[in-house]
Amino acid sequence: MKIYAKSYDAKVWCVIKKGNYPLLAAAQPPPDPEDIDEYTDEQMAVVHVNDNARNLPYNAISGEEYEKISSCDTTKEMWDKLEVTYEGTDKVKETHINMLVHDHELF
Repeated sequence: MKIYAKSYDAKVWCVIKKGNYPLLAAAQPPPDPEDIDEYTDEQMAVVHVNDNARNLPYNAISGEEYEKISSCDTTKEMWDKLEVTYEGTDKVKETHINMLVHDHELF
């Protein structure tokens, strides 16, 4: 997924790992945040990167995986949930490594 996201746009990978880029403040924020006609070009560039980052995981996963992340509000939440699901927490990873080392020492 990292290579897929970075090949699309390095900024997209940053959004997936660290969270959405904040929308740059304009001289006058738009009264309706959904009215994209009021956004500056710089704000639209940020919106575009954030939206692309959110779209990539949806295109890369199965329907079953979609169910796991469909309730997430941000791309980072989606990534964190998938990461824990498939790699486990840091404690799980450490335990797995210790078991592999122990098994290796037995042989």
